[in-house]
Amino acid sequence: MLAAAVFIGLAVLRIGAQESSTGGTEDRTSELVYIGTWGDHVGAPSRQVQKGPQGIYLARLDNRTGQLSHLGFGLELDRADYLLTHPKLAVIYSVAASAGGSRANSEVYSLAVDARSGMLRVINKVDAGGLDATALAFDAPSNTLFSAAHDSGDVTALPVRPDGSLETTAAAQKEVGSGPDRRQHSAAPHSLVMDPTHKYLLVADFGADRVFVYKFNGATRALMPAQIPFEVLPAGSGPRHLVFHPNGRFFFLDTELTAELRSYRWDSKQARMRLVQSVAAYPAASSGEKSGGDIALSRDGRFVYLSLRGDQDSLVVYAVNSETGTFREIQRLSAQGSAPWSVGIDPTGRWLLVANQGSGSVVVFQVDQSTGKLTTTNQSLTVPKASAITFYPN
Repeated sequence: MLAAAVFIGLAVLRIGAQESSTGGTEDRTSELVYIGTWGDHVGAPSRQVQKGPQGIYLARLDNRTGQLSHLGFGLELDRADYLLTHPKLAVIYSVAASAGGSRANSEVYSLAVDARSGMLRVINKVDAGGLDATALAFDAPSNTLFSAAHDSGDVTALPVRPDGSLETTAAAQKEVGSGPDRRQHSAAPHSLVMDPTHKYLLVADFGADRVFVYKFNGATRALMPAQIPFEVLPAGSGPRHLVFHPNGRFFFLDTELTAELRSYRWDSKQARMRLVQSVAAYPAASSGEKSGGDIALSRDGRFVYLSLRGDQDSLVVYAVNSETGTFREIQRLSAQGSAPWSVGIDPTGRWLLVANQGSGSVVVFQVDQSTGKLTTTNQSLTVPKASAITFYPN
């Protein structure tokens, strides 16, 4: 039976550290699914016609059957298009636009999760430190939340208090650079992640065609360019999302404008990266618009999942060699909607959810954990402008 409801974006809150005393996430029968929206952003795809309230919606995923059920509207926010979970507290963080339109200063919200209903309550909010905050990353040892401002090139560090609330900016860096594409007129950080040593912050910058590297002092929260401050990518590639392999020796990066998947070896002692492999994710015969979307790794690091937008609207699955960092394609299938903005794997590893922003849907795929391959299900929700995915155990 299809669950259907009018939603806004997608984000599924993941709190892996909040495991019960009787077992891990596999012992639970469901997860809460929080859904945030892209909103009326300048430059939205022309095919996007869905209408609906903006903010964060709530659903439940049955991790035994993959059934996705609508629970209600969680919180009204303007352009809550990126959500992130605190690793220990019942708190979710969201970016949102300030009053004044899509190019106004952004804010970051700290939201408390009600343990019984799953509904959200605003703890506090702070200025994101730039225009159009697009991504967040959390560093647990230092209790620091990082924000990337896509329209102004700002990267900021926000202290997190013991209750999960936020303090104002402790450190900031402003990226510079541009690329040959008309959309690359200035630096535009699109994702950021802390390296496994918690000493370096890596930022994929769409506008500058670079991966910036910042040295981070967890005690003082100082943020400064590393000795080798950035890695240059091919001109016009548009770096988009970056994720580390569980072994910490490699990370994977996708590009938006050229739709490539790239693997890098990471030297944490020297803060240096070296390209291992790069493949064009689009079929060789494709001549249409290219647009890379999101990437996700299986929990064991054996498989990487890439979404393609443009004229493909598909998912590509790659098998990963954890010793060499190389990968090979093993499956390609439809995303069951248009413009798959984000993908997320639930904490059990059994289900992959896709936020199809263009067609306004959230679709559930079953994951074969031994082969990594995906199978379509009959589970989906209507979600206007869906844009992000994460989970919360329930």
